[in-house]
Amino acid sequence: MTATFALPFLSLPDEAVTLEGWMIGRAATHLLPMKPILHDWDYAADIELRGSISIDVTVAAKILAIPKEELKLAVVLKIGTGRGRFPRIVERVSSQLFDLATDQPMDLSAIVPGNTLSGRLCARIDVLLAAPAENASTLSPTRIGSRLWSVEFSVELEDGGDNRFPIEVVSFSETFPSSRHVTAPWYLAWRPGGFGADFGGSIRLYVNSDHSELTERVVEGDTLTLQAILGDVMVQIVGAALDAEDLAEHLDGCEEGSVGAQIEGWLQLAFPGRELSEVMTIRRSLPGLFHASIHAAAELGDIK
Repeated sequence: MTATFALPFLSLPDEAVTLEGWMIGRAATHLLPMKPILHDWDYAADIELRGSISIDVTVAAKILAIPKEELKLAVVLKIGTGRGRFPRIVERVSSQLFDLATDQPMDLSAIVPGNTLSGRLCARIDVLLAAPAENASTLSPTRIGSRLWSVEFSVELEDGGDNRFPIEVVSFSETFPSSRHVTAPWYLAWRPGGFGADFGGSIRLYVNSDHSELTERVVEGDTLTLQAILGDVMVQIVGAALDAEDLAEHLDGCEEGSVGAQIEGWLQLAFPGRELSEVMTIRRSLPGLFHASIHAAAELGDIK
């Protein structure tokens, strides 16, 4: 955990704030103490986060130079997700006034939908000024929302989520009732470009549960069915990437877990040792070989 401090006004030291009992796990199950990695998770599983925060009111009032009876604090919990230095998405999930009249800790909790997560869950807790005080010092915080104390921590999901492909089984007649692909067996929701974006958060594969036999094969993990679906996904994404100008520059330096890194990995699997120019020639001159090579690379055990 790392704390940050808001200046130039007085802020709270770590000694004034205590976090306790932070637990994490699948929602509605037995939660476990938070560790750097959450194992046995997939996109269909919602995550529950729970813990508490205590503030030493006497110490806080003294440090902030605000009379104890005038001190009003709020606690905000934010949840983020995505790889890279900063979370791709950050959402405020809780904002509560801290009861300074008692010494009881405040409980904090959140349930995060699994299909909104990718790679890493990040949590941030802020202690903010909830109201200005009339008898504060010149260095005391005066603006509502001034950040007095903050802490951040993160948990890798299933070793970063690199081995998980974002698949959802839904009824197309209910989810996409007026679309032209309502009877399609599957649908890849994505937009070409954005090579540096988080792969798990940028791409979603929907399998049509209206086709019961297909759904059964997907749920049971039928290898040929999954290879056909994932091969089609790879053909779409790799094909669109090859149409981009200066593709080599786009792929260079892409972080692990990004769309670009995934495309580069697929290209290496399907066309080992080939330059991008050679792959483009194969796609243009021998499209059947291009598609078959990618579908072969989608064999389970190779795809990530």
